[in-house]
Amino acid sequence: MSRRTRRHAARRDARRAAAPRRMLLGALGTAGAIVLGILAGGGTFALWTAAAPVAAAVTLQAGSSGVTATPLDLSATGLYPGRTIYAATTVRNTGTTPLALTIDPVTSSTATTPFTSSVAVTVGQTASAADCAAGRIAAAVTTGVGAAAASDLRLTLAPGASQLLCIGVGLPQAAPAAAAGGAASVLTITISGTQVRR
Repeated sequence: MSRRTRRHAARRDARRAAAPRRMLLGALGTAGAIVLGILAGGGTFALWTAAAPVAAAVTLQAGSSGVTATPLDLSATGLYPGRTIYAATTVRNTGTTPLALTIDPVTSSTATTPFTSSVAVTVGQTASAADCAAGRIAAAVTTGVGAAAASDLRLTLAPGASQLLCIGVGLPQAAPAAAAGGAASVLTITISGTQVRR
């Protein structure tokens, strides 16, 4: 083998011996770039989450409820079996929440009498005071003194809204004569509002 051939062979062997080292350095360089990329990505993510805006504080405020009614002028004078007298009242929702209206059990200022045992109280919506005086009531609910539970008027008032209601007090046709002849007691008619879930 000539000197020149030996030199070529030596160079070839040196290149072969250095190849694994070059491949290793190249792999480490690639691995280093990947690690740096991940770290850079992680750093960017951390900065992004740290810079995210905080949600504004939420203010909670409780609603209020209230019901008012105009004075009611009803007299049982001259009431007899088969007759009902009517008067109108305006009910207003003075609160901030919708209210479902009910009529609570009617109470009497005296002990049970033929009158309180027989009297019927009717409540319902009406278009005007004149319609109420004529007994024109829509969706009326009738109850007696000392009823076991409140009666649903099937009416919901929005906040600030008002409704004209017609109240009737009468004696049914089948009421005993003593109910008309006896002294009438003071009746308490209470209209309540229950908050409606929105």
